[in-house]
Amino acid sequence: KKLNLDAAKLATRAKALHSDGNKSYALKIMKLRKYKLQEADRVEEQLLTVLRMVDKISEKQNEQEVIAAMKRGKDALQILHDEMGIDDVMDLMDDIRDQDEVEKKINEVLGEEGMRVVEEMGGDDDILAELEQLEEEINTEAAAAEDNGSVALPNVPSKPLPTVEQPTTSTEEKRVV
Repeated sequence: KKLNLDAAKLATRAKALHSDGNKSYALKIMKLRKYKLQEADRVEEQLLTVLRMVDKISEKQNEQEVIAAMKRGKDALQILHDEMGIDDVMDLMDDIRDQDEVEKKINEVLGEEGMRVVEEMGGDDDILAELEQLEEEINTEAAAAEDNGSVALPNVPSKPLPTVEQPTTSTEEKRVV
């Protein structure tokens, strides 16, 4: 703003000098105005250059931080891989397969033991005979219900039910209790 005000003042003064007939002095003032404007442009360009440099420095610092973080991450992964190599993983997978096989064998033994216990309790013939007996009982009950026409219900009493006296509560009875 100050530069613009100075340039405007110099231009006004040069016009006044020119109109008064003092061309050489007006020309010198116009050269001074031009020099100040060029100097301001040069300083502004230098300032922009410095600002660009500051931005580039900041970007390079960020890049260095990113690269350092990537290196730390790579080193951490390397340490983890050194602690557990591919051979360790393969051995672990073999151990898991072995444990699965042991588990299957245990289940087979337990399954055979369960079948042996069932066989000792009696063969399939005994179980089938018991099932047939249950079916006969169900069929007999169903046939009896069909003969009566409905489900068997208890008999209804023919006499009226006895009446029950309501208990009375008095202050004397409460004291006794």
